[in-house]
Amino acid sequence: MRHAAEELFVTPGAISQQVRALEQHLGVSLFDRTARAIRLTSAGQEFYAAANRHLKGIAQAAEQLRPREQTVSVTVAPDFASRWLMPRLRGFADLNPSVEVRVDASFAVADFERDPFDLGIRIVKQVPNGLHGELLLEQTVKAYCSAAYFARTFKGKPKAKAWAGARLLHESRPYDLWSQWFSARGLLERNAEVGLYFSHGLLAILAAIESEGVTLQPPAYVEREVAQGSLVEADELEMSTGLGYHLVWPERSLRPSAERFKAWIADVARNAREPRRSTP
Repeated sequence: MRHAAEELFVTPGAISQQVRALEQHLGVSLFDRTARAIRLTSAGQEFYAAANRHLKGIAQAAEQLRPREQTVSVTVAPDFASRWLMPRLRGFADLNPSVEVRVDASFAVADFERDPFDLGIRIVKQVPNGLHGELLLEQTVKAYCSAAYFARTFKGKPKAKAWAGARLLHESRPYDLWSQWFSARGLLERNAEVGLYFSHGLLAILAAIESEGVTLQPPAYVEREVAQGSLVEADELEMSTGLGYHLVWPERSLRPSAERFKAWIADVARNAREPRRSTP
């Protein structure tokens, strides 16, 4: 009650009176009051959950209307955010020190009419209807494991036999690619769905580092681990998934800060697609 009073610039007594008036209006008790504590009743918890949801919606609507010329909000899948975007984001900050970048990492598909985002990065075959967009990168994957796991499972063995005994590390979201990979490899794997399942690719990468099995990852996601030697290629095949990382935005004018971020990430992706050759 005291904290609420401080936030609203009124007295704690005024807050208590308003709460009691609300309880009288609803005809239920929202709080259990004791000498030492105050807690929500079950009715209070139910009312809080509903009210909180709608208040957040109002706050998001207000945030969309408020001028934010020096802010850009981007929604992106967690693995792409942590393994590709974050290591490169400093480049944008160095070029645009006055722009505040907000990254929301979630598998949920944002609704640009409802959610306060300027741009999104989605792993899809093509730009969804109703949105503008451009392809940043095509998605390819390779198989990776630790050096110790490679020596134990693959080294010196025929591919078919080695893969038949390999433990597969799966990603339950947003999709699993092992069946597609075995088909592209020309291997008949009866147990393509057996192994360990993880909610995020980052967890599968960590499991592979710990010699728990083999993970399928875009090469850019594990550049650091391969360079450090904590992961090695389990197989030379690099498979195209048929998907791409698309930058998308709503059919409305973007603020200058979002336009700058859009141009920057398109340039970074173009350099990633066509790496500069180092001079001999």
